[in-house]
Amino acid sequence: MLNLAFAERRARRLERRLSLTRHELSIPDLDPAHDGLRIAHLTDIHVGLLTPRSQVLRAVELTHAARPHLTVLTGDFLSYGRAFVNRMGMLLSGLPGEVTCVLGNHDHWTTPEGVTDALVRQGYAVLRNAHRTVLHGGRPLHIVGIDDAITGHHDVARAFAGVPEGGTVLALSHAPSLADAAIARGARLVLAGHTHGGHINIPRITERIARRLGNRYLGGLYHVAPPGAREGLLFVSRGIGSSTVPRANAPAEVALLTLRRAAP
Repeated sequence: MLNLAFAERRARRLERRLSLTRHELSIPDLDPAHDGLRIAHLTDIHVGLLTPRSQVLRAVELTHAARPHLTVLTGDFLSYGRAFVNRMGMLLSGLPGEVTCVLGNHDHWTTPEGVTDALVRQGYAVLRNAHRTVLHGGRPLHIVGIDDAITGHHDVARAFAGVPEGGTVLALSHAPSLADAAIARGARLVLAGHTHGGHINIPRITERIARRLGNRYLGGLYHVAPPGAREGLLFVSRGIGSSTVPRANAPAEVALLTLRRAAP
């Protein structure tokens, strides 16, 4: 009984820390028809023992409240257990707008095909080094999904192969480290996760350690300008769940991104 009460209190604390964060992004070369496009970004949901069911349901509720045109999910739907695949699919059912997903390292460590099937059954597109085109305002938005780089399943060239000219190019990647390569191939905006905003985020120290480990993009918005390519934006979300220990100073979020056309 005491354990149940403790779990319920912990779940309520986590729900209070989960918030909808709103960001207006000034996008270079954004198609004028996509000015005002709203994208809900969910990542690192980690359905499993350490992420309460109520936390995931609250994230879905916040996503509906944001009224996005598109919803994107950038991987790590599970933690370590295959047993949670069906629960994950049910908890994430009914997300609003066109829904597009890519996989993360935890999904590949558990059951990538099982995760993919569970998401497809909900009517969601799962892109594994592939792209799709949706229309907004009568103009094409090309969504490029790069498979997980942490486990070596990424193929940026394949993901971008055949992307049509015109419109706006949005890239999804679990690992933010692929942002430079995606922007060099024409993405104007890259959305990623994986870092949990540092997870245990000690000011200045966590970021310094991350940089020494080769991770330049810990959380938030970055202007990325690969050599010889036009500048693009990268947004790295702190995500929703946890696969190991509880978060500290890295509060969970559902991010709502409103795209704005940058002045010439």
